Amino acid sequence: MSHLIYVCDDDSHIVRAISMKLRKAGFEVECFPDGFACWENMQVRAPQMIITDLQMPRMNGLELCGKIRDFPATRTIPITLLTGKGFEFDHDEYMESLKINNVMVKPFSPKKLLTQVQESLNLTNDVIG
Repeated sequence: MSHLIYVCDDDSHIVRAISMKLRKAGFEVECFPDGFACWENMQVRAPQMIITDLQMPRMNGLELCGKIRDFPATRTIPITLLTGKGFEFDHDEYMESLKINNVMVKPFSPKKLLTQVQESLNLTNDVIG
């Protein structure tokens, strides 16, 4: 059984790059243009991991992370937050308060993201694509 990962970002180029890398490595991927769409789908089928952008319309990444952590059924899902804000964003504060597993600053290496996903899901012995 492959692991389901939700990718949530309003930039279609980033979504395409991430989803291609993850699918090639054997993951099942569902993509959403904003946090609201991602949250709605989580009510039907929760993923094993979420990769979300910080800045999106309707519901941003921090709001999505807050909902995920407040809901008992999704509280422990690993989350990687993507941000284009770099050092303007206080990573440590949000990583602690929202229990965000990783923060990656754009631009990032899809290979490095894949390695981080495998580590978050304890799949480090699996083949890295």
